[in-house]
Amino acid sequence: MFSLTVPNMATKITKTIFRDREVDEDRFAIVKYGVEIFLVNVTKGIIVYLAAALLGMLWQTLVVHLSYLMIRRHSFGLHAKTSLGCTITSVVMFVILPYFVKEVQLTEWMIVLISGLILLNIAIFSPSDTENMPLFNAQKRHVLRRKSIFDTILVLALGFLAPWAWMHICVLMGALIQSATINPVTYKLLKRGYNNYEKDTV
Repeated sequence: MFSLTVPNMATKITKTIFRDREVDEDRFAIVKYGVEIFLVNVTKGIIVYLAAALLGMLWQTLVVHLSYLMIRRHSFGLHAKTSLGCTITSVVMFVILPYFVKEVQLTEWMIVLISGLILLNIAIFSPSDTENMPLFNAQKRHVLRRKSIFDTILVLALGFLAPWAWMHICVLMGALIQSATINPVTYKLLKRGYNNYEKDTV
């Protein structure tokens, strides 16, 4: 229902933005598209954090989500094909999974081992592109890989040094989720194109 009203809302907001100015159709369409993306993402966020609040998982969800986003900002990775799919996946990744593992106890050695595997995965496979956003620039991929490694080390270190056991688990989960979204095995299982920059025929 909401997906049907977003374009109308985006149109009204865009008209308000350009209320006192004349603008061509292309410019209007670009701004309207940006507004639609913003509205959809706000809606997803509300749904995810409302679900988290209902399960008493607000802090856990926030830590998982932030850990995931911190690493994802330079390593990229898979996206859901539809807005509904993205919303459902987000609820599962950031609310349901943390809910079931929040009481898991890990030793320091287990945390170090899992962290090492995450870091290795990021170092080998990041940044990971998609069919819609292939990363053709080799230099840019190199820079993004270095930044991804730094982001991952920072996130894992903060998680390891956190005084609460639940935070260790949530940080590791956020990092694990992101490392899964860039792994070629995940691409293969979901039948999605991997290393799309290699398919450039121009």
